[in-house]
Amino acid sequence: MTTPIPPLDSQDNSPTPPVISPINLALLLNPKLVTGLFLLGLLLVVAAVVIYVRMAPPTVTSLPQVTITPPASLSELAEQYPHLAHILNDPELDSAYKEFLIAYEEGGEEAAIALADQRGMLTPDGDVAITLILDTEETDPLLAQLEAVGAIIVAVHQNQINVAVPIALIEQELQRGDGGGIFAQLTELTHVISVELPERRKQDGNLIPGEGVEVIGADVWHQAGFDGSGLRIGILALGFANYESLLGEELPDQVTIQTFGWYEEEEVHGTACAEIIHEVAPGAELILAWYDGSDAAMGEAVDWLLSQGVNIISHSASGLIGPRDGTEWDAQLVDTLASQGVLWVNSSGNEALSHYRGLFTDEDGDSLHEFAPGDELLPLYNYGHIQVALIWEDDWERAALDYELFLYDADGNELASSQDTQSGELGQEPVEWIEYDANGETVYAVVSAYDAERTVTLDIFVNGADVGYPLPAYSVCPPADAVGSLTVGAVNWDDDTLADYSSQGPTADGRLKPEISAPTGVSGATYGRHEFHGTSSSCPHVAAAAALVWQAYPQFSRQELVEFLTTQAIDLGPSGPDTGYGYGRLRLPSPPASAPSPRPTATPFPETGGPIMTPIPLPTPTSVVYVTPEPVTPPVPPAAGAGVGLIALTGATIMAGGLCCIGSGLLLLGVIGMVMLRRRKRQTPPIRRTGPPSPPPPPPVPQRRPSPSPPSAPAVADQPGEPALRCTICGASLRPESRFCPTCGQPVVTTCPYCGATLRAGARFCPRCGRAIES
Repeated sequence: MTTPIPPLDSQDNSPTPPVISPINLALLLNPKLVTGLFLLGLLLVVAAVVIYVRMAPPTVTSLPQVTITPPASLSELAEQYPHLAHILNDPELDSAYKEFLIAYEEGGEEAAIALADQRGMLTPDGDVAITLILDTEETDPLLAQLEAVGAIIVAVHQNQINVAVPIALIEQELQRGDGGGIFAQLTELTHVISVELPERRKQDGNLIPGEGVEVIGADVWHQAGFDGSGLRIGILALGFANYESLLGEELPDQVTIQTFGWYEEEEVHGTACAEIIHEVAPGAELILAWYDGSDAAMGEAVDWLLSQGVNIISHSASGLIGPRDGTEWDAQLVDTLASQGVLWVNSSGNEALSHYRGLFTDEDGDSLHEFAPGDELLPLYNYGHIQVALIWEDDWERAALDYELFLYDADGNELASSQDTQSGELGQEPVEWIEYDANGETVYAVVSAYDAERTVTLDIFVNGADVGYPLPAYSVCPPADAVGSLTVGAVNWDDDTLADYSSQGPTADGRLKPEISAPTGVSGATYGRHEFHGTSSSCPHVAAAAALVWQAYPQFSRQELVEFLTTQAIDLGPSGPDTGYGYGRLRLPSPPASAPSPRPTATPFPETGGPIMTPIPLPTPTSVVYVTPEPVTPPVPPAAGAGVGLIALTGATIMAGGLCCIGSGLLLLGVIGMVMLRRRKRQTPPIRRTGPPSPPPPPPVPQRRPSPSPPSAPAVADQPGEPALRCTICGASLRPESRFCPTCGQPVVTTCPYCGATLRAGARFCPRCGRAIES
């Protein structure tokens, strides 16, 4: 006798079944829906982060809350040091040398040398570097006078002379009691209109050969027999240290090299550029001009390159100072070479993140420029030694508006200043600039209107630092702004994205720059495990590719060569030419069918007609297309839009926050659904509970031995594919129609003999596998 099974709702300790909502039920029954909700939620959260980063205005490190008090003016210092009044009030002497004299007056030779070293005045030999600007190009008489007073002639070009003055000579003159010493003597020389701190160009590369060769398609041209043979490529750079160790491997077996000015003996930047050129054009002859970055040394180096018969000049450097409209002297030098048929290839520069541009604004009337509403400090996030140049709209020969530039630390202490005089006299430029060793500490630029009768647009360029309010547009500097320069921007070699530091056009007079872009971030022997980043590595790719094309098409003029390269470039960014990629990334088409005969000589290509090349016109007369769809907007006066940044930030926050909340909710639903699905999978088939223990079963009744079945009708259990049924409690054999075990008397829990699914009593088909259940 068996104990009847009690109803489920009367069993002791039975848990209350959970209430399943329609949503939970759907999650339980549809794993695909759970996965979809999870992925959709994750996508929305990621989208929220991207929207916030892209739409929110650039964040700037909190500025120090200090009161900026400009230091004493030079006229005030002249009253404090009357014996120096004449030289301190002399507009021809750069204010940096006036600071040198004040430092000597206050702290002696040691203080003066320390300031000179920190401000970049010293040559590699420890002398004071000086550039003399003349009103004539007849320099021979003046050179004799300079040597007579003890100055060392370093470089001479056109109306500029670089000299080095030993510290001992300066101290000797000052000890005589003659106010200003050697500096006063230099300003009084005939034809000298300005005594300036040499402005040295900076390389457009960082610890920044291979990858670019295939990216631009040069390897296919090599296979076709084009390697630049017969062409001479001049490389004008700031250093070729260790080039000897690469001869015959990464460089040709032999190169021609010459040095100019105060060149840096340990600088390897030019060597890395030469590596790239040799990889792309291994048959070209390399002529290396190693110069110190100054104007005079650059002029001498270019003259020497022309004397060597170069066809192409690769220049991976640029200055910070100039009108950026193609009229600076070095831009004019490039145009002169272009008129002679020489192809000048220049890097666009790395100033996209280190350029500020904005209208002078002074809402509180303290004569200090406000870079943003309430902010009179421009953070310079520097890497060590920096050059800072302030430029404004004015006459570049007789500047009459007088602005001043200062550097401060986070505590409001003045670190350096540039207070040159702009009063409309010949030789005065709308420029103030500072060279300073900041040791990697964030410093702050301050601009003061000393004597300015009108408001103008200010540009600040920094070498060695990123600025707090960057504007990539208008960041191409001389000589890359020259009409005759094929200017090159930088794209990452592996994904063709525009490098964030790559300087962008247009020029100040509205022309397209750069015209083309090329790979950067490539590897090489010079920098070892470091990649060669910067527009410096992009420029030599184009110069060398031009050699391959000129070898294949020797009849091309310089202008035809430029048009060939820009026409074949891969258009990237906005459709058509733009101010970031130019006409596109350099890509050589399929080479001609056969290699040409060798060029007989390596001389500059003559071009008919005297004028220089015409600028490549843009497809429409409208303003140029900017590569950045959301360029950083320069600060404006508060009345014109002080709340723009706050509105943009609020909108970005609301949009991103809404998406983030929705996405997080969907993520939560997805996670809950996954947990419930896992629980459901872990549940075992339900077994009916028996209630209170049943009394021991009665002794088994002896069963009659079954008679053997005839051979023609085998037992069901012996039929193939139909396994015998057994009791899940005691394991006894059961007949298919049994509802209770004949051995233990327990109710039979019937399962499918094929898939193991639980069956209802009397079921004829399995609800899971659908197979028939034999009764």
